[in-house]
Amino acid sequence: MMCGTGYLLGEIAKKRPDLRLIGVDIDDRYVSFSRKTYPGVNIEKGDVLKWHPQSAFDVVICTGSLHHVPYDRQEKAVANISSLVKPDGFVIVSDSYVDDYSNEFERKNAAAKLGYEYLKETIQNKAPNPVVEWTIDIMWNDVLMKEFKTSLRKRLLIFEKYFAVVDTMKTWPAIESDYGDYISILRPR
Repeated sequence: MMCGTGYLLGEIAKKRPDLRLIGVDIDDRYVSFSRKTYPGVNIEKGDVLKWHPQSAFDVVICTGSLHHVPYDRQEKAVANISSLVKPDGFVIVSDSYVDDYSNEFERKNAAAKLGYEYLKETIQNKAPNPVVEWTIDIMWNDVLMKEFKTSLRKRLLIFEKYFAVVDTMKTWPAIESDYGDYISILRPR
């Protein structure tokens, strides 16, 4: 779900051509690009809030994209994703999270903190200036709510409502913090 350019599906298809892969995204540009670039992957236009296949999947993957859904619709997106997987299947969700917050002032500060850490890491890795600019744009988007990163604590409450098993691991940064990038493996009720 929310497959964007289809890159991950294209890489999976290279390694596992025996799998039937379907990518879904709402953006016409991504759908068109994905169809041209990965002809072995079925790409459909669809909205994470209401898209439904003819039959459920063994695995559903949603990487780095739930934060594009406005806060008031994120639970509906998770609920729909949970309906797409077979009872013995699982869902993989990876996303970025800010520190927990209880008001708009705290949310903006948490978004700025995450953005600063991304920027610092990008510069330390000697990224070219265009990548530094994109990283600055991420912070701008998060602070001004063009994107909708939430806290892991808030997201886990939603996951636990729709899934029986929620296993979450942090992938970045390698320090004790609530913010960062996480992967959750979710098993249906």
